[in-house]
Amino acid sequence: MTIVSFVISGLLLGVIIGISWYGARTLPADARIPLHLGPGGYGNFAAKTTGLIVWPAAGVAIFALLALISEDVIKASDGGARKGPLILLPFVLVVLAAGQWGAISVARRNTTVRSDQ
Repeated sequence: MTIVSFVISGLLLGVIIGISWYGARTLPADARIPLHLGPGGYGNFAAKTTGLIVWPAAGVAIFALLALISEDVIKASDGGARKGPLILLPFVLVVLAAGQWGAISVARRNTTVRSDQ
C-alpha cells in the first residue's frame, strides 16, 4: 500500500501543477487568485503568479509532511498495522486539487465580472 499511495499522490501533485499551468494559460494577466488561509474561507486574493505558485507549493509541503509522518508510522508499527497517514495522503491532495480548481474558477468569474462592467 505504501508504494501505491505514493504513486497516486505523485500523480495528484502532477494534476495540481497541471491545474496551475492551465490557470496560467487561460486566466488574464490581471486575475486575482483566492487563497484559503485558515478557517474563514477564501478571504484573501493574490496576484495571478503568486496564487498559481502557492497551490502547488502547498501540495508539495503536504506531500512532504505526510510522507515523513508515514515513514515514522511504518518504522514504529509492528507489521504495518497503522497506516492511516499513507491512506490519508491521496485524499488530502484530492481536496487540495479540488480547492485549486475552485479558486481558478472564482478567479475566472471575478475577472469576467470586472471586464463586463
